[in-house]
Amino acid sequence: MKKRLWTIITLMLMVLGSFFFAFKPAAAQTGTIVYFSPNSASVYLNGSNSQAVEVWVEAAVDIRGFDFIITYDTNLASITSFAVGNFLPVTLDSCLKKDNLPGYFRLQCIKLGGDTVSGEGVLFTMTFAGSNPGVTPLTFSQARFTNKDSVPVWPAYTNDTLNVAYDPAIIKPTTLSGSFDLQGRVDRGGIPVTLSVGQNVFQGPYTVPTTNVPGDNLAFTNVAMDLYTVSTGQAGYLNITPAMGKQIALLASGNVLPPLRLIGGNAVWTGHATSNDQIDIFDVALVSGEIGKITFNPDADINGNGKVDIFDLAMVAGNYGMNSVDAYAGWMQ
Repeated sequence: MKKRLWTIITLMLMVLGSFFFAFKPAAAQTGTIVYFSPNSASVYLNGSNSQAVEVWVEAAVDIRGFDFIITYDTNLASITSFAVGNFLPVTLDSCLKKDNLPGYFRLQCIKLGGDTVSGEGVLFTMTFAGSNPGVTPLTFSQARFTNKDSVPVWPAYTNDTLNVAYDPAIIKPTTLSGSFDLQGRVDRGGIPVTLSVGQNVFQGPYTVPTTNVPGDNLAFTNVAMDLYTVSTGQAGYLNITPAMGKQIALLASGNVLPPLRLIGGNAVWTGHATSNDQIDIFDVALVSGEIGKITFNPDADINGNGKVDIFDLAMVAGNYGMNSVDAYAGWMQ
């Protein structure tokens, strides 16, 4: 019985020993470093919107494969393409992992057979495109090599950033002027006029109020030369909306909007739940219900004289049935 028990114990020790030897410990790559190139790369939204970023390794020793995970801010950029570099002689098709997800990139490749690789070179290249301006970290969430003995080894690494921006060399400033007024009002000031984000260099949006001066009372200064959509946002009036597509191309000088008079009577105006960019029964109901009140809904004071009276109702009634599209069909045509 004792002999049999010692035989069992001996066999168990042999099994455990073979188990531990089968799993070799991970090792560090002394002096091996991994980094992004170029350092603090930039992608220009108003340029080619493309920036190649390489992952480099230096002082590598006896490498057979690698497994890297890169994370970044998906709100600012995306990876449009990727390729293996010149360090490890493998093809992209032979790589085991090729995950290109929003904000997450993983590439795992291994060289089958032949000699291992030492020295320096490009592991792989990622090509980024920008979506919004900002600075996104480029982070090595995993940086792992496999050596000649198939043991995982961990290099030192340096994280970096990708700057998504507009190329200032392409942005040229200019000005825009115009003459705006309001039906039923003497005061021409305070009309909000907006230029959308530019379609080519992506500056903006810009919003400027008119002033109460004769002649040109609208002045945009130091805006980028580009193509913009114009809109207004005056309470109580039919407005130029972005959906109407009123566009102006701003050149180096002499940019002037055609004169515009906004039509009054849209008491339930843009920004309210029932607004519809037309003067209808809801506008009549609001103004007529507020006439003569000491405390009144300020939206019913169309002409802005501090009270709701017959002049406000006359403006609504006189423009009843009008809408923004028809009222300003000829403006900027």
